Amino acid sequence: MTLSAVSMQMKALERDLDVQIFDRTMRPPQLTPLGRDLAQSARRIVSAQDELLALTRVRGALRGTYHIGFIVTASVRLLPTFLAKARARAAAASFVIETGLSETLQNRVATGQLDAAVVTRSGADNPKLCYSTIRTEELVYALPADYAELDIDACMRELPFVLFMPNSGIGRLVSSHLTGRGYPQRGTMILDSVEAIVECVNSGIGLTILPRPDVERYADDGVVIAATGSPPLQREVSIVTTKGSVADQQIDAFHDLFTA
Repeated sequence: MTLSAVSMQMKALERDLDVQIFDRTMRPPQLTPLGRDLAQSARRIVSAQDELLALTRVRGALRGTYHIGFIVTASVRLLPTFLAKARARAAAASFVIETGLSETLQNRVATGQLDAAVVTRSGADNPKLCYSTIRTEELVYALPADYAELDIDACMRELPFVLFMPNSGIGRLVSSHLTGRGYPQRGTMILDSVEAIVECVNSGIGLTILPRPDVERYADDGVVIAATGSPPLQREVSIVTTKGSVADQQIDAFHDLFTA
């Protein structure tokens, strides 16, 4: 810029602030005491602007505080690993975590109360959301060992079925599977704890269908695992984000925290 252009801008700044920044009785003009203070403040503003711009230079990086939802059945296995990797790979980010059912968490993402959520994908997708699968898990029968020689029809007649909450993602998948197969049922017990359900099978009280990793985690030697059929029943564990949101644009960074 030319000297005259700078001079005009400084005079305009003095009019806007209604103060005298330069002492023009001196040649060349010098900053007044107030002008020196204003210049120091301006340096801090410019430095803050540089810091602000630096936050955006790594596109896709996780920075700031994110509110993340986890389904309970995934939190016990995925959440500790997620947080440990976040500490190492996303040091500029922090996470506020809550747990809930898939449908509830999806609604909270769609309304902006959560930035993202890990859910079981089942039924119709919410058109406002993007679904990105992080893993596919096989759902299996868990039977008391004493009933291992019986087919599923016979087991259903002999034992009550222990169902994980029917309004959950897993519950919907399992209920749909049982209805499609037309299995006879002696009765149904509904529980809201995967660990409690497997413990019922451990005790010979009933049979169930749950994700294989959960059965293997909690079952003892008295439990037999059986496939649900061919192809096997599966669930997709997905990260959901609102379409076009900042979290949606950073989905690759989120994926990195769920992969080895």
